[in-house]
Amino acid sequence: MTDNKRIAIFCVAYHSYPELYHYLDTIGHAAKATDGKAEMDVFVADNSDRQSQEITYTPHHFHLRVFPFHQNLGYFGAVRKMMEEVSPLSYDYIVISNVDIRLAEDTFIRLISDEKREDNIGWIAPQIFSIKENRDRNPKIMNRYALRKLKLLRLSYQYPVLHRLYTMTAYKTKRLIRREAGKVYAGHGSFIILTHQYFEKCGIIDYPVFLFDEEIYLAEMCRTHQLSVYYEPQITVHDEDHVSTEKMTSSFYYRCNYEATNYIIHRFY
Repeated sequence: MTDNKRIAIFCVAYHSYPELYHYLDTIGHAAKATDGKAEMDVFVADNSDRQSQEITYTPHHFHLRVFPFHQNLGYFGAVRKMMEEVSPLSYDYIVISNVDIRLAEDTFIRLISDEKREDNIGWIAPQIFSIKENRDRNPKIMNRYALRKLKLLRLSYQYPVLHRLYTMTAYKTKRLIRREAGKVYAGHGSFIILTHQYFEKCGIIDYPVFLFDEEIYLAEMCRTHQLSVYYEPQITVHDEDHVSTEKMTSSFYYRCNYEATNYIIHRFY
């Protein structure tokens, strides 16, 4: 590989064109700040399945390719379809993200400048500051879930009244603890940084679930192939939160969650 790092961003848009354009603006600013030390390629999957628009954006300091799928393939479904055409093995770092994200100007500088990370890291989880929740959403999961917990979650998605009770009680009482950099089980799925090593060992994304539990899938793939997930709060992005998922009906939300948790249980436990 050359001294310059190659970074790819695979992002998925669903009826969120203003957010996409703003995201691309911040990518350009962060790419410019590397002063040529990083080569940036951005790939956009347009999952908008009605009233879709042509994406007419002129990129600065990065290359842009749009995949106008114009059907809702789900989050990792759209990522997989892009990666079938664009090999992630050509890159040092591969970002998978939503488009309701804003990058700090030094996001890529901090990503490419830290030479102290271990060689066996598959996933770097940055600080994802939630504007809505006023907190860092990473690390999302510190330790691997027990099978019993996953089965309880699956049950709560099957019977939504149980999940609503959980969100009104246990979820709201979770302590917000600021964590130091280090190994974790899983990061948050809105902005994922995977390394070249991840794709060497795990292959392209192959998660046949429409939405949800992408983080557990990646964490289990890293675990299976002896790769670490590393929380790095010095790398910062901002999340404007749930532009796409807020458009989902309640019944579809619970069905997708149930199917995701069920898949995780059967494949990895």
